[in-house]
Amino acid sequence: MKEWYKGTELEKKIPNFKLTNVKYITDFHYYIGYNSYYDQVSFLEIDFLLEVDTRKITLKMKFSDVSSLDLLGFGNNYNQLMGFRIIDLSNNGFEKNKKYLVEDYENNIIKFYCAGLEVLSLD
Repeated sequence: MKEWYKGTELEKKIPNFKLTNVKYITDFHYYIGYNSYYDQVSFLEIDFLLEVDTRKITLKMKFSDVSSLDLLGFGNNYNQLMGFRIIDLSNNGFEKNKKYLVEDYENNIIKFYCAGLEVLSLD
């Protein structure tokens, strides 16, 4: 199975990227907007703090058509991710808006489904 970050700016700038590099959520913005078909859908923009070697990098991602958003114990002065992953469910016959499962499978502080995702920036 191809990882979600293959072929993205993330892989180009950090060739040795691993999901274990994702350590914290530092910014979280949920809103309703329009997709490319002018349908109203929910969006979620999240800034993740990555620790790669000795560097700290901010990864900003945008998730579209977000559903079943669960937050548990979220909102402390830091939101640490212990087991972050994004699973592509498109081959499992899931509905279009549940193409990806995004979760912290260790702490369960965040879990949701989305139809699309993109890397907005990497600083």
